[in-house]
Amino acid sequence: MANTGTREKIIEAAYVRFYEFGYNGTSVQDIVDLVGVPKGTFYNYFKSKELLGLEALDLYACVADKVFTPPDVAQGSPRSKKPPPSEIARLRGQFEEALKFQERQKISLGCLMGNFTAESSALPESFGKLIEKSFSRWIAAVSASLRAAQVSGEVAHSHDPDSLARYLMAAWFGSLLLMKNSQKKTPIDDFFRLSFDTLLKTAPPLTKKKVPQRRNGK
Repeated sequence: MANTGTREKIIEAAYVRFYEFGYNGTSVQDIVDLVGVPKGTFYNYFKSKELLGLEALDLYACVADKVFTPPDVAQGSPRSKKPPPSEIARLRGQFEEALKFQERQKISLGCLMGNFTAESSALPESFGKLIEKSFSRWIAAVSASLRAAQVSGEVAHSHDPDSLARYLMAAWFGSLLLMKNSQKKTPIDDFFRLSFDTLLKTAPPLTKKKVPQRRNGK
């Protein structure tokens, strides 16, 4: 672990344990044993495991907030001479970056947000509220990207951006859970193929209808 203060070390240890064993499968004793401090030290920084769990979950959410960004936030430097990527290419890149993050965290463990969501019925109400707020932010960012893609003609206007964004997020986190269960990347490969190569395939360019020319004298 990084050479940080005791409080930060406790959060990092909780993050690791929650990732691997879940919230209910992790005790305060497990966490302090990993840090190497007495159990009493834990309560000098956190009143309960619930508050620590919320901090660990928020840590994950903050990382995802930097990945899933709406178009106006994601634009590069105005001095850059490179043309901006297509909105769908940019959106796909965000999911690919999220996958790289999962791979760094041990892809076999799924994702912390998805793992907590799977446990949500047995968790304190505060976790459900944090999970809902986090998903709402990411869905809003993806929806904004889809709207921009509709303006540029990349996505058909027949798709409702909000509904499509909710579907993409549900499919993404569902794929991560399936990948954790099967220990194979097939669900993620299916997500990219079906979402970006099929559902979000570039819309055909708009063509103007030809107006029949009138003949002289008629």
